[in-house]
Amino acid sequence: MSSNATHPSKWPKCDKPGRGAVAIVVEEQQFLVIRRSATVRAPNLLCFAGGTIETGESPERALERELHEELGVVGSAVEHVWQSRTQWGTLLEWVLVERDPNSHPQANPAEVAEWMWIGAAELLIRPDLLPSVPAFYVAWANGEIALPERAGRPDPAWKDL
Repeated sequence: MSSNATHPSKWPKCDKPGRGAVAIVVEEQQFLVIRRSATVRAPNLLCFAGGTIETGESPERALERELHEELGVVGSAVEHVWQSRTQWGTLLEWVLVERDPNSHPQANPAEVAEWMWIGAAELLIRPDLLPSVPAFYVAWANGEIALPERAGRPDPAWKDL
């Protein structure tokens, strides 16, 4: 992947969404992460599953829909935990989601190149992260976000990312 792929000016042209929803799915200190497909906004970058909140849709409903579209996963929104704004102005709603234990991820290649369970420390050393991902971990390390025990504990060093 070229370094230009990570800059928003190099992403495929499309309308910028006004609001997006991000699914925090965490089990045994591993976060469910996707690599976006080459044909979507922010191509080939690692991030949490999620997407645009459609008109009239709640962030929780948007995430349940997006998880199903991207990964075929059935999940239930549990708690809204954080809000952030991307460098291009999209308001992101971060929601903790419980995955149905009988529902297993399978990438929809039109949207997702691959998926993985990955620990926070391993994820944060990756050079191919969507910029909102490190910001999430900074907020967690700063105590702005409370996650369940199964997420583990944030590393205080993340405050300086």
